Formats: sequence, structure tokens, C-alpha cells
Amino acid sequence: MEPEIFRWLASYLRNERLILDSRHKVEEKLAFFLYMLSHNASFEDLQLEFEHSGYTFHKYISEFFDIIPILATRFVRPRYIDEPHPKISMDDRFFPYFKIPSSSMTSSSLTY
Repeated sequence: MEPEIFRWLASYLRNERLILDSRHKVEEKLAFFLYMLSHNASFEDLQLEFEHSGYTFHKYISEFFDIIPILATRFVRPRYIDEPHPKISMDDRFFPYFKIPSSSMTSSSLTY
């Protein structure tokens, strides 16, 4: 990750009060989390790399997992809300399941 992106992300988390400074700064907590994700690291791997207790990692990593739904609503937006993704609509294997019946069709006219 580029240093300016890391600094921006840490600043964003701090300014939005999603992750707060404590004994460990937001930057260090973010480093724990990103290291864990990028290296598929266990708490034991984190203990060896950063020399903190397993409880410390559990506490701070849990903070990040708690804010993921908040971050997802702020940053992840579907392109098309009223229609399926183009990859689904162009593939005959999937699209029939996503078709919306027209208003002229009633439940009595559908055959099962």
C-alpha cells in the first residue's frame, strides 16, 4: 500500500471516530489489520511480527471487523440498483433467475 493512502485511511478512521487512539495509535492498529489480511496471518504470526500479546491483536482486529459494515455502506455502491449486474444479465445460466415478472403476469398465470 502506498504511504499516502495508508496515512489517508488512518486519518479517515480517526476523524470519523471509527477507530480511536488508545495505548496503540490508529496507524499501528491499521498496520496489524492490513498485515493480517495481506499475509493471511494468524494471531501467532502477528505476535511474532509485532511482539504484542494475542489479546491485544484480538481486541484491535475485532474493532476493525466491527466497522466493516459501516465502511461498506460508505464506500461500496452497486452500479445498477434496479437491474442485475451485466455479467449476470448476459449469461443464460443465471439471468432467468433474476428476471422480474411484468405487472401483466399474475401468480395464477405462472405455471410451476
